[in-house]
Amino acid sequence: MVLKTLDEDCLWKGQLHPNIKDRLGRVRELAHSGVANLYGVERDADLIYMAWEYVEGDRLEERARSSRCGRRDFMVLARELVLGVEMLHARGIVHGALKGSNVIVDAEGRLVMTHISPLLYCEPSEDVQALIGLLIDLLEERGEGDSALARLLREEEAEEVSLRRLAAKIGAMIEARDTGPAEAPERGQGRAIRKRSLAGAGATAVVAVGLFFALRHYGNARTPKPPAPPEAAPAAMQAPAGGESASAAVAEWSRRAAP
Repeated sequence: MVLKTLDEDCLWKGQLHPNIKDRLGRVRELAHSGVANLYGVERDADLIYMAWEYVEGDRLEERARSSRCGRRDFMVLARELVLGVEMLHARGIVHGALKGSNVIVDAEGRLVMTHISPLLYCEPSEDVQALIGLLIDLLEERGEGDSALARLLREEEAEEVSLRRLAAKIGAMIEARDTGPAEAPERGQGRAIRKRSLAGAGATAVVAVGLFFALRHYGNARTPKPPAPPEAAPAAMQAPAGGESASAAVAEWSRRAAP
């Protein structure tokens, strides 16, 4: 348990101011895992103090500087903090004292906001400004002042920012970071599929060429060949070189042989 005294500004005529009492009553009824429990408001003589749940763990500013807190771990904590503040605002409560020492990361890695201010803070934009400033300061201390998360936070305007939308953007960054390494095997599988496809196409082309030549050879074997030209006649049967016919040669021979 942690005891914190109330300032005199919270008192009216020696008693807890009605508005302060109403505010602390709503804080006490939160019963949310992201907020330390307020057990009650007690008085001891002239002192009035709040009894808060003691949360064992590291302050957010300490965890952010730790080597145990990687970039993804910090993004998860930042998202939890944004959602926690959004939850308070949805219930009509402004924290009013957001700083690294008032946010604890317990042994299970759960983020818990502590010591909600008892003072009457009514403007949620004050929390938003403090929240964005806190996260940017921690990122700069971590050497991540130019990271995607830091750029996102700087682009947000406190008067216009939606904490739910901001939490969704941080969640998308976390998801992209988680799924990024898993894309490499998928790309490898894609390359393997393309290689197998190319190899299959090459094998198909080789088979097609072989089949073409086989069919061509088969077709040539089945086609009848034209008859061979007759061989040349014997020299004795050939016409004389002078161009005379065989009958004329025989007549000439008979004339010469006659007495």
